[in-house]
Amino acid sequence: MAADGPRASRLINRRAGPRQNTPLDLMRVTWKDLTFLPSEEALASLFEAWSWFLPQPFRPVMASTLGDVFFQKEGDPIFWLNTGTAEITQVAGSRAEFLELLKTDMANEWFMPGLIEQLMGAGKTLQPDYCYTFVTLPVFKEGKYDVANLNSVPAKEHFAVTGLIHREIRDLKAGDNVQIKVV
Repeated sequence: MAADGPRASRLINRRAGPRQNTPLDLMRVTWKDLTFLPSEEALASLFEAWSWFLPQPFRPVMASTLGDVFFQKEGDPIFWLNTGTAEITQVAGSRAEFLELLKTDMANEWFMPGLIEQLMGAGKTLQPDYCYTFVTLPVFKEGKYDVANLNSVPAKEHFAVTGLIHREIRDLKAGDNVQIKVV
C-alpha cells in the first residue's frame, strides 16, 4: 500500500459476521433505495479494480446500494460479488430464478433494507451513481455492517478502493495483522 498518511492496523477476519437484516416487507425503503445503475465510468472502475478476481467475461445484472454487484458469466447462473468480503456466490440458476428470489427473504440478506433505512434515517443519503462503502471492510475484525461504518461515496471510488484492498490482502490468513496507510 502507499507510504504516507494516517495508519490503521486491522486484523483479518476471513469469517465476517452475519449481515443483519430486517424483512423488506416491514421497511419503508423501496427497490430504488436498495439498487442503483452504475455509470459507464463506475463499471470501468469495477472491471479494472476487480479484474484479478472476477471471471471474464462477466455482465453486471444489478448493483446494490451497499456496493455489491450481481452478475452473469457466460451462461445463465447469477452470481453475487460481495465487495465487503471479496466473496463470489452463485445465487440463482437463471435470471428468471433471480427475479423470483428477489421476492423472498434472500433479498433481505443481499440488500439489507433495515440497514439502508437506518442509513437514510441518519441522513446518509445517496446521490446518483453513489453507493455506500465501508470505513472498515467487514473482512477485518473491526468491520461491521452498521451506520457508523458506512458512508456515501461515488461508486467508481467504492469499486476501486475495495478491489485494491482485497487484491492486496488476498493471500493473508485469518488472524493476520494488516497496516493500511492512507495517502
